[in-house]
Amino acid sequence: MSREGDAMRRSLKKLVVPALNALGFKGARSSFVRIEADDLDLLTIQYGKYGGEFILEFARTVYRDPETGTVVPEEKMDVINLSPTLRGRLEQRGVGVSVFKGFSFAGFGNDASRYDALAAQVAGLLPQVDDWLRTRTIGSHIRASAV
Repeated sequence: MSREGDAMRRSLKKLVVPALNALGFKGARSSFVRIEADDLDLLTIQYGKYGGEFILEFARTVYRDPETGTVVPEEKMDVINLSPTLRGRLEQRGVGVSVFKGFSFAGFGNDASRYDALAAQVAGLLPQVDDWLRTRTIGSHIRASAV
């Protein structure tokens, strides 16, 4: 891991994880789960292959099979295992021209306040994620993955 990546992870842990917990998500590091009735909300933080940026990808699926009541197998409880038609993505808009369209922290160096500011921005956008998961409302920083 790069020093920038480690610094970004610290800021996300400090500011985004508590905001996710407040929305009912449980988890740590990069994978989070929320169970609501028979629905399972999944969220993952994915880092760019070459560093310097990340996205949040999320999906809602069934926790229990509506016909049998059986719990969905654990290996299928990850955003990446779900169809792109079920997924959404939280993206940074208006900054850079990355194909990944992630939240960029490239070049932040040792400036902890920049990492914290970006993490605070992401935490402030989490209500859009919650709306998308509950109602499929596409907010200003949401992109449906299959679109």
